[in-house]
Amino acid sequence: MKIGLDFHGVIDTMSEFLSELSGLLVSNGHEVHVITGEEDSKKLREKLQALQISYTHLFSIASYHKSIGTNMWYDDKDTPWLNDELWDKTKAVYCAKHEIDLHLDDSDIYCKHFMTPYAQIKRGIQ
Repeated sequence: MKIGLDFHGVIDTMSEFLSELSGLLVSNGHEVHVITGEEDSKKLREKLQALQISYTHLFSIASYHKSIGTNMWYDDKDTPWLNDELWDKTKAVYCAKHEIDLHLDDSDIYCKHFMTPYAQIKRGIQ
């Protein structure tokens, strides 16, 4: 099984549960793909380690687009930005290419691009 997990809004808000789940999946030979907009960095990997998230793959939208020369810019908080449509479909393209069985995300923006099964995590709904 191959599972995709969004970092911001999913892993960082459900870390205790996803620590347990990701550990069980990886220890039983499954793939856990952390998929994030944040650049791949030592800081990001330290966050995942601190949250005790087990993973087999890490995909950064920003790092990917930086590596292929996509026109990007950074705001004053060093947050990467690029064309919204291109940003929004990158997760879906990654998941299709890597044959992800299920992707968990908190945003409904991305789901319109997905062919991969996609579950939107809605927090705080009563």
